Amino acid sequence: MPSEETSLSQPPNRGAVPICPIPAVDSNDWLKVAAILSVSIDHFGYFFIEDDLWWSTFGRIAAPIFFFLLGCAQTRAVPLRWIGLGVVLTLLESWNEDWTWVAANILISLAVVRMLRPYAQILVRNQGWAGFLLLVCGLLAVIPLTSKVLDYGSEGWLWALCGLCQRMYADRARIVTARGAISNLVRGVPTGLVRVGLMRLLACAIAALVYVWREQAEYSFPRLQLTAFILEAGVLSATLCLFHRGASRFQPPAAVVGLLRFIGRHTLEIYAIQLAGSELLVRLLPNITR
Repeated sequence: MPSEETSLSQPPNRGAVPICPIPAVDSNDWLKVAAILSVSIDHFGYFFIEDDLWWSTFGRIAAPIFFFLLGCAQTRAVPLRWIGLGVVLTLLESWNEDWTWVAANILISLAVVRMLRPYAQILVRNQGWAGFLLLVCGLLAVIPLTSKVLDYGSEGWLWALCGLCQRMYADRARIVTARGAISNLVRGVPTGLVRVGLMRLLACAIAALVYVWREQAEYSFPRLQLTAFILEAGVLSATLCLFHRGASRFQPPAAVVGLLRFIGRHTLEIYAIQLAGSELLVRLLPNITR
């Protein structure tokens, strides 16, 4: 039997096949899967179910997730496919409404958020509470206008502001933790971290309250569905305030990892295909719809 020293000195097996670890499912993936499930429920109820109030109730979390994650992201480029798909989906909806005016699809609104996000971050970072409150008041003031032009309008942008503040808080907390571990000079919680942390909580609370108000005005949920919707918004808000980027602590079985990662990386395309298919079925096969 060869000695330990001899074994260690032997060259590695060149013919061995390297084992590639399965890529982890990250927190973004889970949120995007939840958004796709929610929007699928919402669209199925809207297009194909006569009494769709419960379907609409459980389909309300998709848009906040889309806007929140866009606020969290730091990418500045606006994919042209968002705009192209948004235009097509808007035209399909208008076609089914006998070419009446409809607000532009949410993909157009997401593109606007992607373009304006860097300027919002500069304002909040440089002006602190003054910049934050200016953004909140401005978004609240233009809700009546933006909701007629863009799907969800600035009520959705409030969720994006929540995502922006959450990202700023997470980044600052990571820096503070790293500096504290290196220098051991951190005593208590720095003022800047507390400020951004409070901003994210306030932004989330405002976004949730406005969202419940606006959606109730549109759907007129009865008391039971409204109660469920409020609870749903509360759970979603708590989840988003605890959100952190990176590999998820909970990893699914290896058999479904690929599917979840695919959904996480093609969420908006899946949304667009599902909505376009529903719109076309309504138009071309009206007998199968409600």
